Amino acid sequence: MSNEAEILPNLLRDEQFEIVMRGYNRRQVDEMITRYQNQIRDLEARLQRSLDDVERTRREMVEVREARKPTGDDLSDRLRQIINLAEDEAKEKIAQAEDTGKQIREAADKDSKRIIDDARGQAERDVATAQDKAGQVLNAAKNESEKVLTAAKHEAEQTVTSARLEAERTLTQAERRSTVINEDATERLNHVTKNHSQALQRLTEISHTLSALLRAENEAGPLEKMVDDAVAKPVRKPAPARPAVSAAPAPEPRPTQTAPLPPVQAEPVEQVKPLAAPSASAVSATPPASVSASAPSLYKDEDELRPSPLTSPLSNDLGI
Repeated sequence: MSNEAEILPNLLRDEQFEIVMRGYNRRQVDEMITRYQNQIRDLEARLQRSLDDVERTRREMVEVREARKPTGDDLSDRLRQIINLAEDEAKEKIAQAEDTGKQIREAADKDSKRIIDDARGQAERDVATAQDKAGQVLNAAKNESEKVLTAAKHEAEQTVTSARLEAERTLTQAERRSTVINEDATERLNHVTKNHSQALQRLTEISHTLSALLRAENEAGPLEKMVDDAVAKPVRKPAPARPAVSAAPAPEPRPTQTAPLPPVQAEPVEQVKPLAAPSASAVSATPPASVSASAPSLYKDEDELRPSPLTSPLSNDLGI
């Protein structure tokens, strides 16, 4: 019986559980495990006391048996009967103590096993619940991240589409403005070119007219001779209402060495490519350089070379 304590299960061994997130409150679980361990200690203490009582009774029985046994001569029937009854009672107590210890041990084993199973089941349930909650949280986080990612992609696509439409609209407006500006510039350039051509044509006509006048004046002779001839002629009364006046042919004057005026050569018009949108004021206010530079000089030459009515050969022939 001295080795019975060694064969008892170690009911107070530490049970280690894995620590997981989002499980039950660790403080409550620790308190429950501590309470179960205290109950197991109480049961083990009671079992140990019972075993001690059994061991003490067994030692007493051994001591009584080892005592000197009285002989039949010394003992009467009455005393022998008392000893037999005491032995039977001791055996019954030992058997009862052993049964009680066995029952206590079995109950302690059952209680400890039940407590351990309950704790293990509770821990497994806690782990399963924590895993379920963790899975739910993970799924919720995944769904939320997918929603955020989808919303971000949709917003990015909308932004790109809006930027593309805005760029296309801006490009279309710029192309329209460029087309209008180019057409306006082309129209103004054509108008200026037309005016330039007309001015050159007009200047050419004026040059031809001046050349003809100079040739006529050269053919008529010097002015002094024409004046002398007009003074030397007798003054004639004008004839009444003649249909036409025929002037006597003037003597052929000696041609002078006056060089005829060379005709004005028209400057070629450069083909101007349409440029970026010039302003209307710049196009209308800037005349061609050839026209602005040559027109005043030609007009000035025309005023200087135009003959006066008094010096015209035709007026001299008519006696004016």
